[in-house]
Amino acid sequence: MTLLKYLTACFAIPNKLPGFSLFDLRRRLLVAYLLVMSTVLGISGTALYVFFARSLNHQVNNRLQTLVGAATPSLNTIKFKGRTSLDRDLSWRDLFSHRQQSLEWFDANGQLIAREGSNFPQVPLNEKVFLTLQNGESIFQQEKQIRSVVIAVYTTQDQKNTIQLKGYIRASESTQEIETTLKQLQLGLWLGGATAIFLIGISSVYLTRQALKPTLKSFQHLKQFAADASHELGGPLTKISFASEILLSNPEQLSKPSAQKKIEIIKSGAEQMKHLLEDLLFLSRTDTVSPLINPEKTTVFVDELLQQLAEHFREVARNQDIDFETNIQPDLVVKGDICQLNRLFSNILTNAFKYTYAGGRVILSLSLSQKKVVVSVEDTGIGIDSQYLPYIFQRFWRSKRARKQKGLGLGLAICQTIVQQHQGKITVSSTVNVGTCFKISLPSHRLHT
Repeated sequence: MTLLKYLTACFAIPNKLPGFSLFDLRRRLLVAYLLVMSTVLGISGTALYVFFARSLNHQVNNRLQTLVGAATPSLNTIKFKGRTSLDRDLSWRDLFSHRQQSLEWFDANGQLIAREGSNFPQVPLNEKVFLTLQNGESIFQQEKQIRSVVIAVYTTQDQKNTIQLKGYIRASESTQEIETTLKQLQLGLWLGGATAIFLIGISSVYLTRQALKPTLKSFQHLKQFAADASHELGGPLTKISFASEILLSNPEQLSKPSAQKKIEIIKSGAEQMKHLLEDLLFLSRTDTVSPLINPEKTTVFVDELLQQLAEHFREVARNQDIDFETNIQPDLVVKGDICQLNRLFSNILTNAFKYTYAGGRVILSLSLSQKKVVVSVEDTGIGIDSQYLPYIFQRFWRSKRARKQKGLGLGLAICQTIVQQHQGKITVSSTVNVGTCFKISLPSHRLHT
């Protein structure tokens, strides 16, 4: 029994994998989702704040440049006529009357001549400022909540064709309003972000559960599949193991006729395992293959395929004393794999004869309905209880009555897989002790003439 235990252990899946739990998986997905969304919201909020702050600061700088540019001609007026002339000569004073702006005029030595407005900066003009201004650049300064710009004013002496420094002008504006606006924006972003994270956290719990449903369903199917496979392997492995141990423990019996039966048991078990593994391999491969929509698939004459199968099953019908009728419409064609279609129809017919008693009837029909090729297999067999109809296409599922017959419970699962790959549909109707009818509809293919 060592081989049986080994193979059963290979197919077995523990109820709880090492390091795996549903709660832990949900928690990790939730944390990862929240981290990603928090990062996205944080980067987006920071980018919005930086863009808005730069935009406001750029507007302030433009206003100061405009103001100091408009005040440039006034330097000579103040130097020669005095500050009292501002009210009479400077009509542009309204530019800064409502923005908490100010202007300051300095002579060539940096000494303050006059000022107008409010919110004057306390930073004096120094040698570094003078050196920078001599290169023709403007200097922006920030002192607490006051932004200012300083420019140098030059005049050209026509006789000597030289440039002479006349003085400096500094325009200033309070940034308190901007800072208040940015603080409100920052507060709004924090509150909005916190609210968004809270709502995302709630929704992510729901989304995590929804995302895990297919995974958990697949995991349950895998557990069930492995359990069923190990169960089905148990029968032939037991036969092989039992017969082998008897032969090995009594090698002298190999020459006796009784040993032939034991060898036949081993062969039967091996054949059963071979068919099981072939079916499992087919299903595992088709689970990862997309539907057969490739137009290069071969043209299959369904009527000819069914006629060939009917010839074989007529012999089966005679041996089982079953009435076998066929009603096959000619010239019906589909696109697909002829080997898989042959397996599909053969499996359905095999089941019909397997579960029909002697004296019963099996009817094979082929017709065209609404551009669909319809293959119908109807029998007068044992039937299927209506409560079991939703499960008949599940792998390894067999009803209690069906278990009396030989089989692995993979035939109908393979049929459904083949039908789905050919973009078709398979349905079943059945009544206990009356019979069962399988209908397979496949897209019809019209031959070009």
